[in-house]
This record gives sequence, C-alpha cells and structure tokens, in this order.
Amino acid sequence: MTHFTYFEPLTEGHCTFWAQLVLERVGRDPRISGVTLVTSSKMADRLKDLTASLNVKLDVIDPEALARMTMGSLWQRGQTQWRTAKAIAAQRPGIVFLPFFDHAVVAAAVDPSRVVQGARVSGVIFRPTNTFNLPRTLKTQLDATRRWSSYALAKRAARGPLLTLDEVAPQSRVGQLTGALKYLPDPAPDLGLLASVAPSARADGRSTALLFGALTRRKGIFEALEAWVNLSAADQSCFALRFLGRLGADERAPFNAALSAARAAVPHAVIELEDHFVTDEDLAREIVGADIILAPYQNHVGSSGVMHWAIAARKPLIAQDSGLIGYQVSRYDLGHATNCADPHHIARAISTANYAASQASRTFAAQHTPDTFV
Repeated sequence: MTHFTYFEPLTEGHCTFWAQLVLERVGRDPRISGVTLVTSSKMADRLKDLTASLNVKLDVIDPEALARMTMGSLWQRGQTQWRTAKAIAAQRPGIVFLPFFDHAVVAAAVDPSRVVQGARVSGVIFRPTNTFNLPRTLKTQLDATRRWSSYALAKRAARGPLLTLDEVAPQSRVGQLTGALKYLPDPAPDLGLLASVAPSARADGRSTALLFGALTRRKGIFEALEAWVNLSAADQSCFALRFLGRLGADERAPFNAALSAARAAVPHAVIELEDHFVTDEDLAREIVGADIILAPYQNHVGSSGVMHWAIAARKPLIAQDSGLIGYQVSRYDLGHATNCADPHHIARAISTANYAASQASRTFAAQHTPDTFV
C-alpha cells in the first residue's frame, strides 16, 4: 500500500482538469492507502467537492511559499518546487507527483543530495526537445544536450519516472540511450462535458473562430489578430474571431493596443476578447458553439490541450506545423498544420478550414483517453 501525494502549485491551463482525472481514479485505487492534495487555496476551492467525496486530505500551500513557487525567475521557481517536493516525500514516504516538472527539473538535476529513501518523486516533462520541421542549429543542438542531461540527472535524483507527452522523445537515439523519459499519452478532455452541451448559433449569424487558453505570445495571439486583418472582406463579414482566457500580465497592455488597432483597421469585422479564467464547463459550451479552433503556437515544442479539445469536439483545427503539435497534426491527420509565424498562412487556413475524420485521427483519439493517461 502506498500513499499518493498530488503536488500542484500551478492554477492555469490543464491543472484543474488533470487533478480531477487523477484524484478521481487514484482515490479509488486499492493499491493506494491514502491521497493528499498539496495545492493553492484557489485550486483547493475548485476541487473541494471532489476531495471531500473521495476523502482526499488537503494541504493548502502558504501564500508566500506559493509565490516563490510560481513567480520570479525559472531557477527560483524550480528550486522552491523541488525542495518542497523533497520535503513532502520526507514527511509522507510513497509517491509525490508534480504534474508540471519542467520548472523543477534543473534543480533536481543539480541537487547533490538524494530524495529520502523509500519515497519517489515523479512528474511530466512538457517541453522535451522536439525538432520536427524546425531548423537544426548549433544553439538547438546545445539546448538539446542540456535538456537531456538534465532529464537523466533529475530522474536519478527523483527516483520516480519522468514522463513526457512527446511520443517521439523516448524513441529518439538519445532518448533510448539515456532512458530518461517514459511516454505518457495526454488525455482528451471530458467528453461528457461536450456531449451535455447543445450548440447554439450566434445572434449575428456569424461563424466563430475560437482561440482559447492562457493568452500569451507563444499561443500566437498577435499573429491570429494580424491574420484577421489579412482575411478577405467576405471572410471578415461571415466570421467572428473570439479570444477566450486570461491574458498574460506581459501581454495585456500590448494586446489590448493591438486589438484596438485591428478593430479600427477593419471596423466591419467582429473581434471579441473574454479576458478571464474559464471553467471546463464554460469552455465546453464555447467549443461546441465554435466552427474553427485556432492553435497558432509560435514554434512551441510541447503538447497542446487545445488540440485535444478540437479533436474531441470534431472541430476544424488550425495549428503550427512544427514541434510535437506539428508532428501529431501531420502524422495523425488532426487538422491543418501551417506556418503560424506568418499571419498570411493562418488567414489562408481559416478561409479553407473544414473537418473530416480519418482513421488516423480516430486511432489517435482512442490512444489518448483519461483511463490510459491515469
């Protein structure tokens, strides 16, 4: 029998969804003697009904400690998260799972001491080096060497498996040589949420192109905005562009300025912004009502929950043509992969978007289920 601690200092993106998936199943697993959720007060409040029903012990992180885990330099965040994971392991030998391990990986790699005997720390590496359709340069090769060295050393310190959502990384030559990462198929969203929502048409009769999630530069929000200006007048008149999610602190002022400029340049176009956190229930309604899902990441190397929502809802997806997203969209026929660094390419993809399920996309969806993930 093993105690399982779910340690989640983050609050945005996939955090709530993943915690629900894992806690629901782990809380009923006969191999687990007890479950503790270590998290922020915000996450604890979101999950209070679930944790109460499963008798999950809640350990709310002190606000000052939480700030050190989530703000400041990457090094500071990683050090604090890693030290906290080790402290938890010392208190409750068993399994400590840190979903997003990318911040802590370097701190774990350079830690001269080992995790307490009898405990294991595990987590997911979201951004391994995936060079699909990306140029190979000296900088990228040095970065890959640094990353893989960190993964191998961190796994030794953590004593638990380091998982990756990238199916390519463990199969690569260096992945096989180091054995540092194990593939974990990331899950599709809760299909029950999508099935419970009836699509509703917009009052203005337009179709919706939806870009959602954490609204940051790497999500391509500025490129999507410029693409809208580059659309034909006919497309601008029949589509509405909708941004849904919380703007990053660094992006808020420049994006609002760019949004005002775009609205002035094409006054007949409809461009909407909902700048706030969105629950999965509200997101499901938005996705079911959308006609196109935009994921114009800017050479992002990791996976994408946006992509999985689009696949689950059977919506046309426009995504980058590089990295893991580009590989999976191209390999499994999941949507339209294009050069999302160029707004003109995004505009052309919007004007020709359509959905057609293929056997490859159905195979992909069948492999990426919540049960397989957990």
